[in-house]
Amino acid sequence: MARVLVVGTDIQGEQALLQRLRLASALPDGQIRRSQDLDDCDLLVIRDTPALRNAALRMRQQRPRLHCWIEDLGGQLREGDGGQEVLDDGAIGRALRGMQTGTDATPIRLADGAHAITRLLRERLPSRQGQALLGEGGEPLLLLDLEQDQAVLLHEPATLLVERLAQGFEHLYLDALLPAQLQELAGDRTRLPLRPLLWQWAQRSRHWQALDERLRGASVKLLRWPDFRVLGHDHDGFRLCSLLLKRACTVDECAMLLDLPAAAVRDFIHAAYLCGYAQLQVAPAVPLAGARASTADNGLLARLWRTLRGSDRDA
Repeated sequence: MARVLVVGTDIQGEQALLQRLRLASALPDGQIRRSQDLDDCDLLVIRDTPALRNAALRMRQQRPRLHCWIEDLGGQLREGDGGQEVLDDGAIGRALRGMQTGTDATPIRLADGAHAITRLLRERLPSRQGQALLGEGGEPLLLLDLEQDQAVLLHEPATLLVERLAQGFEHLYLDALLPAQLQELAGDRTRLPLRPLLWQWAQRSRHWQALDERLRGASVKLLRWPDFRVLGHDHDGFRLCSLLLKRACTVDECAMLLDLPAAAVRDFIHAAYLCGYAQLQVAPAVPLAGARASTADNGLLARLWRTLRGSDRDA
């Protein structure tokens, strides 16, 4: 089966193109199908406009295995790599039959390494978009159902898997899955809440050098309350949530206001960032006089927090 995503034309134009591809492929009915998802297609066909050409170029850079064709105003098809040779029906048929044989064997790689995986999860978790397989060295480890906010462990117990993910973050990869593929791989295995697993993974990982460098000149703002299951009985986590929901703060400001170690604040931010709960903002420059006043205020607030904590313990 070859899945085709058509961009830049109306429904009638799309249907006409798909019918032409079906005839040229000489494949059985149902083997050339319309797709509506970039992560669930083998062939991207775009109309010939500068904007769509640039967009297609970026898509192919992110998805090297994706085939791309360009349809000009006269309906002629060309390869999306800039070639000027028109694809006739013979070339179209051969290409589609090649996609047919490779569809199931060649997964679409979504992300490689800590930075790319973090970026993709931050993009897709809030919108609950898609399914994926997380693996290391060719070994599948975890199924991610982002639409349902669930995870399926394929081999190891959760505690061991979290440690493995944390240690090998830089060597992990994400491959796209279709819903049917995820269901087949998951079988009767138990589905777990995804965010608590990601939260533990992020807090245990030490592959956050790039983010920590950005935190030197940035404030952090929490976009919404995290899933309460990720916080559990973490009193300091609740305090950080309360503070960062009200205002953006740097790591040092959080540490000073809440009387916490900076390392503990960073661990919290790593987890909130991976799960898509937190965003970074450029920290405003504070004038010297304002900084002194702020330091005094922060000291007062810190003492208040300590007093409150002491009251909580006494209660």
